[in-house]
Amino acid sequence: MTGGVATWPTIAAADLVDVLDLERPTAADPADSADPDAAITRFRARNLVTPIPRTLGAQVLAQTVVAAERVVPHMAVQTLQGVFPRAGDPTAPVDVRVERLHEGRSAAILQVGFRQGAAEHYRAFVTLGVAGPELVRHADALPAGVPGPEECAEVSVPMLPWETRTAGGAAALSPDAVGPPRLDLWTRCTAVPDTATAARAILAWSTEGFLGPVALRPYSRAELERRGGRSMSVALSQNITFHEPFSAHEWLLLRCASEYAGDGRMHGRIRVFTRAGRPVASVSADGLMRPGPRPGA
Repeated sequence: MTGGVATWPTIAAADLVDVLDLERPTAADPADSADPDAAITRFRARNLVTPIPRTLGAQVLAQTVVAAERVVPHMAVQTLQGVFPRAGDPTAPVDVRVERLHEGRSAAILQVGFRQGAAEHYRAFVTLGVAGPELVRHADALPAGVPGPEECAEVSVPMLPWETRTAGGAAALSPDAVGPPRLDLWTRCTAVPDTATAARAILAWSTEGFLGPVALRPYSRAELERRGGRSMSVALSQNITFHEPFSAHEWLLLRCASEYAGDGRMHGRIRVFTRAGRPVASVSADGLMRPGPRPGA
């Protein structure tokens, strides 16, 4: 689709694993020395360098999960509320600053910032917690009749270097395909260790790139070109709530929906289910999408 997954950079699984391995700064370089404030922990993060001249939002979301669970290792990330105030430079290392705002027996709240020099290109508030006594339990169910992974065809999504399937396969993501602003994708990633932290990091990575492509699905390539084509698409914020544990090695269904697009803005949601229909995460995201100059303008 125009400006969609076909234009995403291709990521290798080995590079994905590499950028999730955050480094602790050493005292050898004064600029990298540990913060004297005991409530603050710092990491150095590497970036994936791709033809896109900015730091990938998917990578930053995944690194945020890893950093938070490194700082509070006995808890799991429950919510992540992040904003992208500016673009990061993918060729430069990143200083990740994690501040403990609260840490109790059952919950913790962190503030995580990604900075290069004086410029911060990402900030998130992250809550972590442990399972507690249960008073009630209910959840939206996966509707009947949704095709399972065996009923779907393989599709190549360049930024997701793992198994991805959807009904209709590659044709469903063609620039010439027109359909409702919704997309169901099955994903399974065995390229990372089968740990809870890796699963949450990979899921955060998986959900970042679909806001724009799904918003464009109702419009043919010719119609988009008539309107000027997409000249700019920028993520402004993304919120992720993890409901229950899951494994990145199992099939997960991403039910993507563009719920609003207009006035140069777009809003979308993703519900994530296991193969058994268990809801494990919910995502909401907002961004900008602006047209280029119209022909003859």
